Amino acid sequence: MLQRYASVAPASLITNDLYLAAFLHCVGCVLDHVERNERRRVSFVFTGERVRELREAYRTGPVKLDMRSFRDSLVHLRRLMDGELEQRSVPHVPEPESRYAHATA
Repeated sequence: MLQRYASVAPASLITNDLYLAAFLHCVGCVLDHVERNERRRVSFVFTGERVRELREAYRTGPVKLDMRSFRDSLVHLRRLMDGELEQRSVPHVPEPESRYAHATA
C-alpha cells in the first residue's frame, strides 16, 4: 500500500476521511485532485505547506474554524465524491435519437 503513495510529494496528504478533508479544505489547503479505486472508495489529495501540521492539529485536539465555511467545504467535497462514484457506477447508455431529429434536418 505504501508503494502506491510513494510518488506523492512530501507537501501532500491523501485521506479517505471526509471530515478531515472538509477541515483541510476549510482552512485553506489546496485540493489537488480526487482519486477513486476499484472498491468504490474515494481519496482526497491535498497539497500545501501546512497539510501535515493541520492534520496533526485535527487529530490531537480541538481546532477552531468557521462552521459555515466547514459546512460549505463538506457539501463541496461530498458533491465531488458523489460525482466520482457516480461516474464509475453508471453504465454508459446511448441516448435515444430525438423524435424531432428528422424535422430539423
